[in-house]
Amino acid sequence: MISRAFKTVFKKEVMENLRDRRTMMSSVLMGSFLGPLMALGLIYMSVQMGKDKAEKQLELPVFNMEYAQNLEKHLISQDVKIVTLDKSPEDAIKDKDYDVVLAISENFAESIEQAKPAKVMLYFDDSAKGAASVSVRRVRALINAYSSSIGSMRLQLRGVSPGLMKVVSIEEHDQATAQSKGAQMMLFLPYFLIMGLFMGSMYLAIDTTAGEKERKSLEPLFLNPVSRVQVLAGKLAATVSFGLLTLVLTLIAFKLTMPFYPTKSLGMTLSLSMSDMGLMLLVLLPLALLAGSIQTIIAAFSKSFKEAQTYVNLVVFIPLIPSMLLMFLPVKEKLWMIATPIMSQNIIIGQLIRGEVVTWFNVAVCVFGTLFVGGLLAWFAVRLYNKESMLFAD
Repeated sequence: MISRAFKTVFKKEVMENLRDRRTMMSSVLMGSFLGPLMALGLIYMSVQMGKDKAEKQLELPVFNMEYAQNLEKHLISQDVKIVTLDKSPEDAIKDKDYDVVLAISENFAESIEQAKPAKVMLYFDDSAKGAASVSVRRVRALINAYSSSIGSMRLQLRGVSPGLMKVVSIEEHDQATAQSKGAQMMLFLPYFLIMGLFMGSMYLAIDTTAGEKERKSLEPLFLNPVSRVQVLAGKLAATVSFGLLTLVLTLIAFKLTMPFYPTKSLGMTLSLSMSDMGLMLLVLLPLALLAGSIQTIIAAFSKSFKEAQTYVNLVVFIPLIPSMLLMFLPVKEKLWMIATPIMSQNIIIGQLIRGEVVTWFNVAVCVFGTLFVGGLLAWFAVRLYNKESMLFAD
């Protein structure tokens, strides 16, 4: 049965945190909506940039165009605007004047006449940011099409079918669904959800421990005839509650922003039903206990609010490690992964956004595994305050 001391401390911490508007804005609201809005903005901007590059007329700077007049006619017929280059191709790319530059070798026409491979050079920066690679792909496709047409004509003039050159025919069977393709745009979703949860509980975890030690208000509090365990349990419960509040708001924010993702123009589907969102919430709920406990433990060992803030801020990067690993490495989930906190949440949320089947066994292992670790950390966090050394900032 919940004691009166626990309820009193819980209510006090919650009400004080709610009255602090600056904290609510920075930790709860910003932690909830910053991730979804930033993700939407970045995805929309990158897709729009790539779409613009792919659809608008291609401006192609060419060096030594006079040596390949037939190629020039081919490029113009494909609605390519030929631009005269007044500097070397290397300098044009280095100065970021163009995404790609085409240079024609001086013996291009001679090689074509002698039915030899004619060389052209593409200059580009493969490390360039944005949609620069779109222009490179377009130019490469144009050159390959020109080369293929000339090669076919040569074979036909010699009475040889061009089909004889194709020894092996590849028939592709892409097993990706529209939903799994759309999930590529949401690989960051688990990290933003977990990060929001950590941010939501961070301030209160610091303030109820290191903050009160610095203000020297813990000692009078513990002089009351109530168990320290009940007092600290109330503080921890308030910390966990704000982590859960931020988590729920983050899920709502992502649900509200999903219709604005440019998936239709890319032939993708991105949909999460209310049952999917509910399942995400279920597997993430135990993380609130784990996050609040870790932050409380770190803050308990800190001597000042500022010191605790420095250390606890680093904890936010913990969810980044499994998120980045699963984002770039193909991993076949194993039981130990499903039982490992944070990694298990990343795996299950990834399955949900790809439209895969999530078994209730995996959900149960994820929830109970995280609850077990979170419960141990919570027990340790509460027991810390039975030590007198934890009460004083000095």
